[in-house]
Amino acid sequence: MIGCIVTGHGEFAPGLSKALTMIAGKQENFQVIAFEEGLALDTYEESIRATLEGLLKETEGVLIFTDLLGGTPFRTAMMASSSFENVEVLTGTNLPMLIEIGLMRTFESDVKSLAKRAVEVGTEGIQHVVLEDAMNEADDQLDDDGEGI
Repeated sequence: MIGCIVTGHGEFAPGLSKALTMIAGKQENFQVIAFEEGLALDTYEESIRATLEGLLKETEGVLIFTDLLGGTPFRTAMMASSSFENVEVLTGTNLPMLIEIGLMRTFESDVKSLAKRAVEVGTEGIQHVVLEDAMNEADDQLDDDGEGI
């Protein structure tokens, strides 16, 4: 199993975690570390390091999901992860990637391949949908009797 940490500014990580639990159920070896206003940077960094140490004792690797490339949570995760093996940091986290990884990570032991899959799913989850196009696509999926194929 691969462990997960989700972190980001404010309510980003707790919000995604709640949505993930609602859709995919409670997650084992899954930790949320919010970077909140007023939190001392050294306290935040120590929290990430301690959580990494704990998860690595129970899992075969850890994925750290962050919100924003270059932001404090990302930079802190990168620095903390450099002291450990089998830890990968991702940024630009979205709900589709967390759902996919939440369901797959129990059966996976290769943190690098899981990180790659997370990026693929996260990228696929970003789309610009126009109402007219979505309605045409729904019409295309109906048979001659107006029922779904």
